Amino acid sequence: MAFVAFVPAPAEGLNYPNVIQMFAARAKRTPDLPALRFKRHGIWRVLTWRDWLRASEAIAAGLLARLGVKRGDRVAIMAPTCVEWAVCDLAITLAGAVSVPIYPSVTAEQAAHILRDSGAVAAIVGDAGEVERLRAVGPTLAYVVIEGTGEGSLDQLQADGEQALPEQQPVLAAVAAQTTLTEPFTFVYTSGTTGVPKGVVLTHKNLVYEAWAIKNVVAADRSDEQLMVLPLAHVFARHLLWGAVEQGAVTAFAPPAARGGSQITALATAFQEVGPTYMCAVPRVYEKFYNLILGEIQAEGALVRVGFEQAMEVGRKVSMCRQRGQALPGTLALKSSLADRLFFTRIKQKFGGRLRFFVSGGAPLRREVAEFFHAIGVLILEGYGLTETTGATNVNRPDRFRFGTVGPAMPGCELRIADDGEVLVRGSGVMQGYHGMPEDTAAVLDEQGWLHTGDIGELRDGFLAITDRKKDLIVTSNGKNVAPLPLEGRLELCEGIAHALVIGDGRPHLAALIALDVPTMLALARREGLNGRSVGELAGHPRIRQVVQGHMDAMNADLANFETIRRFAIADREFTEATGELTPTHKLRRREVLAKYAAVIEALYPGR
Repeated sequence: MAFVAFVPAPAEGLNYPNVIQMFAARAKRTPDLPALRFKRHGIWRVLTWRDWLRASEAIAAGLLARLGVKRGDRVAIMAPTCVEWAVCDLAITLAGAVSVPIYPSVTAEQAAHILRDSGAVAAIVGDAGEVERLRAVGPTLAYVVIEGTGEGSLDQLQADGEQALPEQQPVLAAVAAQTTLTEPFTFVYTSGTTGVPKGVVLTHKNLVYEAWAIKNVVAADRSDEQLMVLPLAHVFARHLLWGAVEQGAVTAFAPPAARGGSQITALATAFQEVGPTYMCAVPRVYEKFYNLILGEIQAEGALVRVGFEQAMEVGRKVSMCRQRGQALPGTLALKSSLADRLFFTRIKQKFGGRLRFFVSGGAPLRREVAEFFHAIGVLILEGYGLTETTGATNVNRPDRFRFGTVGPAMPGCELRIADDGEVLVRGSGVMQGYHGMPEDTAAVLDEQGWLHTGDIGELRDGFLAITDRKKDLIVTSNGKNVAPLPLEGRLELCEGIAHALVIGDGRPHLAALIALDVPTMLALARREGLNGRSVGELAGHPRIRQVVQGHMDAMNADLANFETIRRFAIADREFTEATGELTPTHKLRRREVLAKYAAVIEALYPGR
């Protein structure tokens, strides 16, 4: 039997004919309020909605007049998340072109593939080094450099555009008036976890709908400020940027970590300087804060640890009352106030003092992490979506959430659980198709408009729970079906483990390949006087293996026999995006890892 959950979308959900007019309406309503906040030369600066529009109009005129960009042309953006990224994103659509985001961390060959496949005529890149890297392998096209001056720089393009703007204004006005909802707004390429990246064609309708839906499920407005830490090449960040346009919320761009510095340290500084009311990030960010908080408590001694655990017991009871919508009993309220004063308020101040909630997406959030943060008084709302759905199809709400799920459907989104457990989605957020790949499009988008997500899930009282990927389900040689994702998630929460890959398809039992959390294991090595200093030395050290084995034993203790992991190997290198094991959002590229470590994995099954 298939189950359907549907929240109808009112007609006003698509009350703009295109993204351009959606932005123009925001700029007209609140022209002088802050829209974008960014740090430059140590000082936080602001662009108002009017400033953003004017800067983007000038760059759009420059694209038309100087680079000869025409309506429907594709223009790539390959740069780190920054204020210029947002300004150029709007500029490209004002010019009638189609933006093509590319992660700056991909290889030159991967970037060249996207440039060729999309048919890009120009690319806006971070610096001159990127231009040299791409010209060596990529197609011939015009490049614009964000970090630079003079000819070929974004500053020069904007200056030229300001001069050309009077002449180009009628062209921009025609684009704004004539662009329809069905026209492409952007090509967003998938991360390639299951093969060659595919260009997802998202239309103006997709973005207008998604921005409206976000506004209607996340109660944010002009008084709110989000801290942007995600790569804008990812649809998760992109739909948050445009959702903030519809909400009127400020987007503050978190400065990057200093060379050799920690991302979490840089983020902690940004929290204090910005004081955001919400932030959206991938689960790994929250897991790092989770481990950091526990590590600090651990380092403060036995008395503090005991006190914190008592406070957490109180916090968990408070969390359960809040999840049920119940008032706190008097005694529990007093204990909660004490726990706040002793521990929780100090922890929450690390997030700037104004935080209302976090949002997690891009990968599964471990339930333990969500429950821990809620116990200390910080709500993490988990959501779910795909590049092919313009981002979120489901999200928990501040006033309606359930841990272990990705929340109810967004307004206007239909969900269906197929007979084999696959999650199907239909609605205004579903892509137009894959660019130039009609067969691949037909394979996932059926004639009734249902997108086959490839994820396995179930509906629990209207809340969607994702249980695994359809293609990742393991069937052992004994005929047992095992979902590896929950097992990998539990292992990745363990201290010292960064990534885990569970294998066993067609084999007699499960095994795992472990990638170490190197900073944590190096700290352990220093504390215990171990000799290991490189990743390879750590991976081969008996003490490190003993730590991992302890985590494995603890997890296996409450699993069915066929779910237990019998053997494991530790990779002698870190898993990184640069070396190909991870996507830009730090999901495992399973195919690449399996191929790279084929001999190591085979050795886990002696006698075969």
